Amino acid sequence: MDALPEWAARLGPAQVVGGALLANVLLVLLAVGVGGWLVRRYGDRRVAPAPGPVTPAERVLIAVAVLLNSAVGVAGWLLWRAGWIRLAPDGGLRALAELALFTLVMDALMYAGHWTAHRRRVYPLVHEAHHRYPDPQPATLFVLHPLEAVGFGAAWLAVLCAWSISLAAIGGFVAVNLLFGLLGHLGVEPVPVRVRRWPVFRWVALPMFHVGHHADPSVNLGFYTTVWDRLFGTLDPGYDRRRTGALPEQS
Repeated sequence: MDALPEWAARLGPAQVVGGALLANVLLVLLAVGVGGWLVRRYGDRRVAPAPGPVTPAERVLIAVAVLLNSAVGVAGWLLWRAGWIRLAPDGGLRALAELALFTLVMDALMYAGHWTAHRRRVYPLVHEAHHRYPDPQPATLFVLHPLEAVGFGAAWLAVLCAWSISLAAIGGFVAVNLLFGLLGHLGVEPVPVRVRRWPVFRWVALPMFHVGHHADPSVNLGFYTTVWDRLFGTLDPGYDRRRTGALPEQS
């Protein structure tokens, strides 16, 4: 992992742009492919109405999100080359601790941004595009207003500029973000009830958590955890009952 920065430093701008585009296209294909399989595999555990086909408008927003996410990746490389982003040495358990703390910090920032995006004057300008398709499916993860995609990327880069963490932790967060985003937009609950009842899942968001937000945009504003919703009173009152129930109910 420590050899990657040396390799990245030798890349030219065209190679970085091409690599960022390729990586983001592959992430979309991976999410849609794996998500489609999960929906078919756990179709009997549906917690949201079955969605219709992906519309042309959604495809446009997905394409724009790919371009903007790629631009964020290129911006991160430029900031790293300029010395604004500094990478800490990779180190086993330290990288895991960095990943956990970084995820909590991003969860807090995304909760704040999500709460702001649902304010009456901001919602139609930024976040309404995502909620225009209330019945989630894997592709919905990438259906974002351009300002929202840029805002998430800017928050991520700002934290990286302020805090030196390892490349392993950064890569881990990319995987965590994709996993939670995908699971939250399946419309099905693949986690069995015996696992959903584990105490850890009182705090770690399950797939049905974000589905509940699509059903009622005033609740479940967090992404990776339920911590901030519990703290600020925006948790769906019926979430824990559904989380521990024998069969997920449609939200």
